Amino acid sequence: MTEELASSTTENDTAEVTVEATPAKERINKEESVEFLKEMQEKAGQISESEMEEENLVTEFFNSLLKILKPFSKTLEISVSSLPERYSEQIGKAHLHLTGQLVLVYRNREVGILNLADKENHELLVEITGEIMAKLKTIIDSYKSETEKRVKFLMPITRELQKVAKVFSEE
Repeated sequence: MTEELASSTTENDTAEVTVEATPAKERINKEESVEFLKEMQEKAGQISESEMEEENLVTEFFNSLLKILKPFSKTLEISVSSLPERYSEQIGKAHLHLTGQLVLVYRNREVGILNLADKENHELLVEITGEIMAKLKTIIDSYKSETEKRVKFLMPITRELQKVAKVFSEE
C-alpha cells in the first residue's frame, strides 16, 4: 500500500496524520460507491433523528423538573463527587436551578453557569441524572411525610370542631 502524509497544525503542536491509499485493484467499483453513499446518507438521517429526539427529551426533562420543583421553590445541590473529574477538581459547590442551569461555584469563589439544555452539556446532564433523581425522591418523600403529619394532626381536631359546630347549628 502507498501512504500519503498530511499534517495539521494547531497553535502549540503539530500532529501528523497518515492516510493510506487503496491500491487500484482493491478500489471500490461504482455500484459499491453508490451503495456506500446511500448507507452514509441513511446513517446521517438516523443521527439527525436521534439528535432531534435528544433535544425534545432534554426539553421535556427540564419542563418536568420545573413543574416538580416549582412548588418547593428549591434548587438541587449536586455533590461535586458526581461531576466528571474535569469539573470536580476545580468546583467547590454545584446547584441545579429549576430551569436546567447548573451553577458552579469554583474553589476560588468564581461562579460559572452551564445550561444543561445546551447540546454540548448533555453528556454532563446524563452523568448527574442519577443524583438528580435521588434528590427529587428525597424532596418528594419529605414533602409527603410533612403533609401526612399535618393531616394526622388536623384530622381529630377538625372532627371535634365539626361536632361542636353541629351543636351550635342545631339550635
